[in-house]
Amino acid sequence: MSITKKTSLFAMLIMMMIVVAACGDKADNNAKSNDPAATKTTTGADAGTAKTDDTDKSGASSEDNKESDNSSKVELGTMQKGSYTNDYFGVSLKFPEAWEYQDAEGMNQLTSASSEAIAGDDEKKKKQMELSQTKTLNLLMASQYPLDGGQIGPSAMAIAEKVSLLQGIRTGEDYLKATKKFMEDSNFPYEYKDFTKETIGGKEMDLMQITTDAGDGSKITQEYYSTIIEGYAFNFIFTYLDDQTKAEIDNIKKSVQFK
Repeated sequence: MSITKKTSLFAMLIMMMIVVAACGDKADNNAKSNDPAATKTTTGADAGTAKTDDTDKSGASSEDNKESDNSSKVELGTMQKGSYTNDYFGVSLKFPEAWEYQDAEGMNQLTSASSEAIAGDDEKKKKQMELSQTKTLNLLMASQYPLDGGQIGPSAMAIAEKVSLLQGIRTGEDYLKATKKFMEDSNFPYEYKDFTKETIGGKEMDLMQITTDAGDGSKITQEYYSTIIEGYAFNFIFTYLDDQTKAEIDNIKKSVQFK
């Protein structure tokens, strides 16, 4: 695979790695029906706001149902050039106005395409991904370059996945550990640092940092932040390549505010 194709594909795979991880085999065993939180989402124009019913019909536990009763409307957020706000998760951030950004519909298309590339002929992995996608909210994807343009650059993502105590997901670290296991089981060529914690926008989040070869001798770094909000694993994924692009990501992180 050429460097250009490799880096372009990597940009597409970024989102699937976090989307599919937390459900795993436990979700496959415990949740037998789709969560309409991800399947019935709609999105408006560039500055539109979308909401969706958050009613988990799996019957997995009474605690899950209570979570749904307490928060019937999940907001996908308001996305504009250079900013993103989500009142449901109580978060906002800013990114460079010149960056490309995807709405939920565009992100859903990318995750579907990249899931096929990851799963290949592995039917178990396909099933795992399909289940996780039904419980996942694609909230934000902002990047310096178009994802299909053949250039890899800094990017910022926000994704939330419905989780359950029956899956053993109680903290952001639990979710990240499941993510790491999925990556290792899939033989992704990553180097992992120890899990740490970091406060972003006033909220303490668990952090997993990974690096991989960009294909030209340089390194790509990804920082996965996770915390549990309203029964969802809420995640940021920040990607950068060098000190200059890291500085851009640091500015985005400094702009994050949690209510």
